[in-house]
Amino acid sequence: MKTITTFIIVIAMSWIGHSQQLSQKIEMKLDEIGNATLNISSTMNASQWQQWNGTYGSNPSALKRDMERSMPAFIVDDFKLEKDDMNRSFNLSLKAFGVCKIDKRGRWIMDTDKKEVQLTELSDRKYMIVASPPEFGGNLQQTTIIEFPETANNIKVDKDSFGKTIFEFKMDNPSSSFNLLRWSGLALMIVGGGWLGKNALAK
Repeated sequence: MKTITTFIIVIAMSWIGHSQQLSQKIEMKLDEIGNATLNISSTMNASQWQQWNGTYGSNPSALKRDMERSMPAFIVDDFKLEKDDMNRSFNLSLKAFGVCKIDKRGRWIMDTDKKEVQLTELSDRKYMIVASPPEFGGNLQQTTIIEFPETANNIKVDKDSFGKTIFEFKMDNPSSSFNLLRWSGLALMIVGGGWLGKNALAK
């Protein structure tokens, strides 16, 4: 979501080159002032887990530091990483401030930074986006669940001037600006680790 891939430095995935696809789930719950609580989870195979765990899983402070360096203009709080070594899975929860923005006409906007998305309306205030970022050759599938607050109304899916999918909605309270789907790129970074640097040295 814009942006998760455009404004955040994405660390290459440690599992690139493996035949098994990695699935990632991102749950985002917006509040009445445009902030969001996020939960990002994934399960890996043995080799993926070994690489990820060696880079971030055993050193959560490194993950938090890389996130903050990648988004110096934004505030991330309540960072909590939980691991399940037995099942080779993790869950990252955090608070993101200013996920939505208000345009000049007073409409709340949440960008996706994508021209074509597989979007499903689960309820009046809940949507699901399924995407496979092309930069990972179809090896990653992200499922993002976006839940709008009860104060949000007249939620519409539209296109911006560049033809990219956006959410428009009405809500009374103001917010700082940020871009939601910026967090899908953040999620990409979370499962990354080390691979890019090692590959660069090898070359």
